Amino acid sequence: MTKKQYWYEALVGGTIVGVVAVAFSILLTLMGGTTAEPSIAVKAVNFLSVFVNITLLFGLTRRFSAKHTLEEGFSFGRGLGFVVAMMIFAGVISGIYSSVMANYFIKAEVLSSVDQIMAQLQDYYPAEQFDSLYTTMQKAVINPVYLTLSSVISNCFTGALVGLFVGFLTRRRPDIFADTTNGDNTFNQQ
Repeated sequence: MTKKQYWYEALVGGTIVGVVAVAFSILLTLMGGTTAEPSIAVKAVNFLSVFVNITLLFGLTRRFSAKHTLEEGFSFGRGLGFVVAMMIFAGVISGIYSSVMANYFIKAEVLSSVDQIMAQLQDYYPAEQFDSLYTTMQKAVINPVYLTLSSVISNCFTGALVGLFVGFLTRRRPDIFADTTNGDNTFNQQ
């Protein structure tokens, strides 16, 4: 498998995971999932979104591992790396969604939350330093580059944690007795 195929598969898988995550995020927003006391339905949808995303990561990694020959096998590290690579692309999609939401749909709520946080921190900083920090915070929470980058980083950490389990479940030792003379030595799972 070439690097180009690897990154293409990661792009396709990450796009699927990212779009599903955004769909669940939109659903949770419409259900009022951003309130302090979420309902049982919101908690159920939130749990379902985590379950679906982990299942997608497992299924896509398993599909990717099946494309490797019996001779190559599929190592734990390769599975873990593939999950993290998919989550890079999912993070970009989630970050773009967050940027659009924070700048066009919920900008007042985002800036209001910054106001509340900064009101609590006001007594801990000198006035000139506080004003500078306040301005920086207001710009950062709606900055598309910052939101996308933070989404990619957080998705990579999430991918690393989930990838530990997915990599373990999808690993396959190389078959040292694989018949390579007929050319058809791909791994087919029942």
